[in-house]
Amino acid sequence: MLQVHSVGPADREDQARLFGRCFQKAPHVEALRWRYDRNPHGQAVSLVLRGEDLRAVCSYAYVPREAVCRDAAGAVATGVIGQQGDVMTDPDWQRKGLARRLVRDCTRETAAAGFALNWGFPNRQSAPVFLKFGWKSVGVIRPKRHILKADAAARSRRLADGRLASLKLGLDRRRCSRARRALGSLPDGFELRLIERFEPFAARVEALSKKVEARFPFMLRREAAFLDWRFVDTPSKVHRSFGLFSPDGELEGYFVIQPPFAGGPEGVGYLVELLCPAEELVKPLIREALVALDAAGASVVEAWSVDASWWQEHLVAAGFLDAKQQNHLFVYCFVLDPDHPLASAALDASAWYLTDGDRDDELMG
Repeated sequence: MLQVHSVGPADREDQARLFGRCFQKAPHVEALRWRYDRNPHGQAVSLVLRGEDLRAVCSYAYVPREAVCRDAAGAVATGVIGQQGDVMTDPDWQRKGLARRLVRDCTRETAAAGFALNWGFPNRQSAPVFLKFGWKSVGVIRPKRHILKADAAARSRRLADGRLASLKLGLDRRRCSRARRALGSLPDGFELRLIERFEPFAARVEALSKKVEARFPFMLRREAAFLDWRFVDTPSKVHRSFGLFSPDGELEGYFVIQPPFAGGPEGVGYLVELLCPAEELVKPLIREALVALDAAGASVVEAWSVDASWWQEHLVAAGFLDAKQQNHLFVYCFVLDPDHPLASAALDASAWYLTDGDRDDELMG
């Protein structure tokens, strides 16, 4: 008989073993410990189903994030929301309704923990299941691609978007190049510097986040401790963070990239995160991110954005191209506290400030 267990740091090896069986990958216990146990916004709510041999056969988790919303009158509210983590069922135990059981139990656990809502990115196969449990579809998120080089790596990646996209590679590279130039340059005196850690800029990062929060009805809060966890202290160590500094040495924004790495898609880099309150600096900052990825060996740059969002508009202006139409995920929410302001603010993902960095995946792609 299977029993539900609430698990913690001592159980990560068991969950990593299950992860390996589910996804046919080598178990990576450090990635689970990073995601579930070291997040500065709190410990993950994680449940497993175990059989008589006490091995996990199904696992489900929510990772807490601090969110902030602002209503039309400017009133600000904050709270914790649960980002859907790994949903894993042992291949020998699939199609028995185990994941559905843990979805219900995890909902109760996150409500008891005081979360305002849960959210995640289900695919086309799993999305209908969540709708049956009362989740709401609040948007669609999909990848876009910027072509830097018309080489074999770019052609292979573009082939995933269809044969026509692959045949147009040279034309699309020139189109992306023109769009990249049109983004403009940074003003005189502004410079980029590699950021080893965000903690020395903690006060400034908080101030920048609050300025951006004032322009969006829903946003996941940026803070130095979170950025260091998310981009610096990952097991893979593949991200690079660049700060934009004014002539007087003040941090005015930053971006984070993920260059191509061994074991990842050949020649594919990612524009993972960007924050800059000064709208006139956003386009040249995106250009600098693309230049940095080009220098790091990327042939294609990818970024995910919610349809009709601010971030999507900037990616399109920067020349990012549509991926295959069917290559998308849904943005789903499950409201736990209907009286919390976050519950209503989250119901239109196109109004969110959301980048790839808001996902808890260690690596993009």
